[in-house]
Amino acid sequence: MDFKDYDCILIGIGEEFNENQNALKAYNKLASLLVKKNYFIVSLCVDDVIFKSDLDKERIVAPLGGKRKKQCPDACEGRLYDINETVCPICKKELVYNNYLADNYIEDDYIPMWEKHKKWVSLTLNKKLLALELGVSFKFPQIIRWPFEKIVSLNNKAELIRVNETLPQLSEEVSGKGTAIKENSVEWVVGI
Repeated sequence: MDFKDYDCILIGIGEEFNENQNALKAYNKLASLLVKKNYFIVSLCVDDVIFKSDLDKERIVAPLGGKRKKQCPDACEGRLYDINETVCPICKKELVYNNYLADNYIEDDYIPMWEKHKKWVSLTLNKKLLALELGVSFKFPQIIRWPFEKIVSLNNKAELIRVNETLPQLSEEVSGKGTAIKENSVEWVVGI
């Protein structure tokens, strides 16, 4: 895959990457392809492997949270704790990972990066944009699938490539502006 034809690259990382043994290899492959490129990544993975890769951490937003911070299961204090902390000092309950799996997920941690992502997307409108969607299911379509399709449909210079082992279909909204690849997205990235 050659990114040189695009001004901007918006990448959506989905569940095919979560807990995949080859994910780090795929992330580092992407990093090598994105050197000196204007990109932003939205990740649905909560395993945080992406943050161990060579990708620029200031260009990644993970709205579902991850395993880099903890929180009280009741969000009693509304704050996050270091990963090494085990008990909430207020209620004495055992801390849980700060991600959407927590009953009272504290979303504050990703909000600044989400705002940065939204601003970045707004600046791509009249640019040659590649929206690269990798392994995204329909579990949270409002985060990547639907917004990516909308971005591509509104930008006459945009193109969508959707790589997914089971759900590569494109909507009518992006017909003629997209490519569907029925393949495991991790293996596809490793192989490019």
